[in-house]
Amino acid sequence: MKNLISIFIILVLMSCRNTAENVSLKKGSKKEVSVKELSPTKIYTSVKVSTPFNLNNIKCNWKQIDSVSGAITIELRDYKTQRILLSYSDYFKSGNDVNAEDYFNEHFQDLNFDGFKDFLITSSGSTAMTDLVNIYLFNKKTKSFEFSEELSDNTIEEVDKVNRKLSTSSFTIENEIRKKHYFNKNGTIKYSEIITKSDVSENDSVSRYKNNYEKVVNGKVVMTKEYTTIE
Repeated sequence: MKNLISIFIILVLMSCRNTAENVSLKKGSKKEVSVKELSPTKIYTSVKVSTPFNLNNIKCNWKQIDSVSGAITIELRDYKTQRILLSYSDYFKSGNDVNAEDYFNEHFQDLNFDGFKDFLITSSGSTAMTDLVNIYLFNKKTKSFEFSEELSDNTIEEVDKVNRKLSTSSFTIENEIRKKHYFNKNGTIKYSEIITKSDVSENDSVSRYKNNYEKVVNGKVVMTKEYTTIE
C-alpha cells in the first residue's frame, strides 16, 4: 500500500513539472516574441509635384511634401538634374498649393530689379508683428535662391519697378519701422532709408510722432535726422 502511494505521489510531481515546463516554453516561444515586436507606427506624408515650368531660363518643377505633423516642405528643383535650387519648410496657417492658379505670380517677383525672378513667402507668427515675409534672391552665378535677411520684413508695402525701390515695414509695441531700399541695375542695393516712428502724443486729441531717419550705404549709416509729425 505504501508503495502504491509513493508511486502516485511521484506521478503527480512529474505531471506538475511537465506542465510548468510547457508554460515556460510557450512564454519564451518565437510566436510570443513576434507578437511583441510589432512594426512602429509610420508617419505618412503626401507629396505633390508640379508640372515643369520655365523660371529664370531654367526648366524647373516644385515638389511639396506635407507631413502628418502639419509641417510643409517645398523644394524648387532643376527639372533635368533634380538639383535643389530652393528649399523652405514651415507650418503654414493657410493653404499652400504649388498647383494653385496664381501661385507663381504671387511668390515669384523681381524684388531687386535685376531682371530675374526672386522668391517670397510669408511665415505666419502668433501675431501680426511676428509675421515675416521671407525673401530669397536669385543668384545668377550659382543659379539658386539665397535668403536675404536684409530685405525680409513683416510686410512688403511696395515694389516700385520704375524707381527700382522696394518698400517694407514692421512694427513693435512701441515703434513702427519703414524701410526703402533703392537698387542698382545689377540688383545690388544703392542705399536704404530707414524711418523709425514713435508715438509721443501727450493727449488723445492730437497724435504726435517722433521720426528717426537713417540713410544707410554699404551697411553704414551716413546720415541721420530727427523730426516730428502731427497726424
